[in-house]
Amino acid sequence: MRQFPRPTVLVSRCLEFGNVRHDGHGVRSDIVRDMMPLADIIPVCPEIEIGLGVPRDPLRLVRVDGEDRLIMPSTGEDLTDRMLDFTTDFLDGLGDIDGCIFKGHSPSMGIDDAKVYAKESMSPVVKRMSGLFAGQVIDRYPGYPIEENDRLRNSRIRHHFLTQLYTFTAFRQVKAEGSMEALVEFHRNNRFLFISYDPVIATEMSLLPGSGKDISLILDEYGSLLSSLMRRPGSVDQKVNAARDMFSMLADITQEESSFFEDMVGRYVNNIISEDAVFEVLRMLAFRSQGEGSYYNSFLYPYPEQLRGKVDEIRDKEYWDK
Repeated sequence: MRQFPRPTVLVSRCLEFGNVRHDGHGVRSDIVRDMMPLADIIPVCPEIEIGLGVPRDPLRLVRVDGEDRLIMPSTGEDLTDRMLDFTTDFLDGLGDIDGCIFKGHSPSMGIDDAKVYAKESMSPVVKRMSGLFAGQVIDRYPGYPIEENDRLRNSRIRHHFLTQLYTFTAFRQVKAEGSMEALVEFHRNNRFLFISYDPVIATEMSLLPGSGKDISLILDEYGSLLSSLMRRPGSVDQKVNAARDMFSMLADITQEESSFFEDMVGRYVNNIISEDAVFEVLRMLAFRSQGEGSYYNSFLYPYPEQLRGKVDEIRDKEYWDK
């Protein structure tokens, strides 16, 4: 079986790593718990790091003279500069990461949903924005897989996040090796995955190894294109086209199997069956055609199987008991 690289993930410390929220509680996170054996996780709570205790009075982002400031309403203390200074120092010493999972709605860690109030108390919300810590992370790591814990309960968002995370991790290893051979192999293993996201950008990426440029420039350009490619999942049509392209490359496919696969694709397009059903058939045929080599195809296996979420959380519920 394929051995996946270990991603390095920056995570809000309150997600499974301690009761550090302002109310003295922690937060359950299925995805963080699932990733613990398979990733190097760096937990951080910026509010603790700037000297606030547990429990503590809540913080607010407040519009003050046209600026968005981090305020503790109970005392009126402005903690903006302390938070920004800590964040800059922390990120300067952080090193390589591959993605982030943050606690949403937080004035420090919210990605894009932290509330900004007109005043310290008894006032309306004037806008939503990134928390002060998360905002600097997003600026420092543009295009990286950065998500909020609550959103990752959604299976589609979780799948995209994990696909992006493990692709970025594998590419970081390619950059560290710095060889054209490693880049060509990486692109070959990800070819159909990239087509399923954006075939135009995928074509641009495929042409870079033959451009004649220095390998360091090629890797930089390739990385920028990769970030653009994976900002959001491809459409149903793009996924179907990639699946058909891959299917056409498989050896020893019978006419009956080809008809069966096309029927599966049509039912998926018409929303009769799930994407997973099509992929399971494609996985089986790819294994028969390519053996264990099929495990390296990221279109079929984008991240470790242990991280696939449960399809039906209440499958074993007994509905007929009264």
